[in-house]
Amino acid sequence: MKQYDNYKDSGVEWIGQVPSHWIMGRLKFLLSHTSAGVWGEDEKGDENDIICFRIADFDYQHGILSEKNTTIRNIQRKQLVGRLLHKGDLLIEKSGGGDTTPVGRVVRYNFDYEATCSNFIHFVEVKTETCSDYLYFYFCSLYSNKVNIFFFNQTTGIQNLKVGEYLSQSLFLPPILEQRAIATYLDKKCGEIDKVISAQQKRIALLEELKQSVITHAVTKGLNPNAKMKDSGVEWIGEVPEHWKVLKLKAITNIFGRIGFRGYTIQDLVEEGNGPITLSPSNMKNGTMDYSKCSYLSWKKYYESPEIMIKDGDILFVKTGSTYGKNCLVKDLPMEATINPQLIVFKQIKCDSRYLSFVLKTEMIQDQVRLTVGGSTIPTLSQENILNYSLSLPPLEEQKAITEYLYKKCASINASITNANHEITLLQEYKQSLITEVVTGKRKVC
Repeated sequence: MKQYDNYKDSGVEWIGQVPSHWIMGRLKFLLSHTSAGVWGEDEKGDENDIICFRIADFDYQHGILSEKNTTIRNIQRKQLVGRLLHKGDLLIEKSGGGDTTPVGRVVRYNFDYEATCSNFIHFVEVKTETCSDYLYFYFCSLYSNKVNIFFFNQTTGIQNLKVGEYLSQSLFLPPILEQRAIATYLDKKCGEIDKVISAQQKRIALLEELKQSVITHAVTKGLNPNAKMKDSGVEWIGEVPEHWKVLKLKAITNIFGRIGFRGYTIQDLVEEGNGPITLSPSNMKNGTMDYSKCSYLSWKKYYESPEIMIKDGDILFVKTGSTYGKNCLVKDLPMEATINPQLIVFKQIKCDSRYLSFVLKTEMIQDQVRLTVGGSTIPTLSQENILNYSLSLPPLEEQKAITEYLYKKCASINASITNANHEITLLQEYKQSLITEVVTGKRKVC
């Protein structure tokens, strides 16, 4: 790895030593314009309609905006003064974020047409004497080194970046030709890394499709390729083995959820160790339950709803929110537990619960989920509709045999998915490390 001949102390812990000829400055003095975005009104089909990019359009991996699902908003021209984007502008996520992806990520505006951005975004225009692409990579380094977390203002559950203070930070800047050389090098190297990451992501998608296909075939056709088949009478199920039953979910299980005033408010939550855990959709990860991050409910509220006291062998199902239809078998529950209002629980199951958990993940069920989802703003499934979903069911011994087969097949596929995800993590870490090394002068590239 090439290095510069002489270094000096930056005085900034995460930056460390920098090349001696790099000049200290402040981020804000490298910018010709900064502004928050604007959201405006719903599309009206008139001259004030304009593309308004959202945080959902950020393609973080490639550092650009995606055009897949652009949003049209109606914004008065006077509101757009100083808020139109220009190619090379940098867009900073100023509101939103979460525990694993805190607010502060940055992408480049990579289009030539007229557009603006939402009020959850702050954009900056870089002065011509500074390389915009270099500054983009510097922001990436700030984020990967978690500098952004020192500029949070979180009072309502939404992370807000104090943009003015964030842009007042000091940095050490190389000459403009060196900035451009660094940006060109990082674009090339990060592009190569991104191609490998994309290949792994495609591999994961194919493995997920394979797993879905294996599960669907096993729970609709069985394991005997020579079994006599019959028409199920249900379009999304098709033919099933002749000796299997076709029935509704309500024939083999009951479901329960929080209803009416038996839900809870923030005042009912307690400190860890002072009550049972409350499970939510976020506890369902990669087909299994993750109990590492849970809120805790008071014992009083817990005992008010005994029908939703969760036990091993129950199946949790998301009925409300963006992940509606997602489901998971409860195993290895560490302590007493209940559910939040987004979930329902399958109890009193009259078949192998492990088998049913596989069935609920198939297109046989998920097609019915998509047909019955309602809600004008928040997707919602009614318990009545869920109980009327159709499925095919073999005899109990065959359920158990199919379940054992699927556990083995899925374990092998999941291991490959885990390996691919690990490879992606290593590549992302290497990419972040490379960017920091180059923009802070630890690695010389020109």
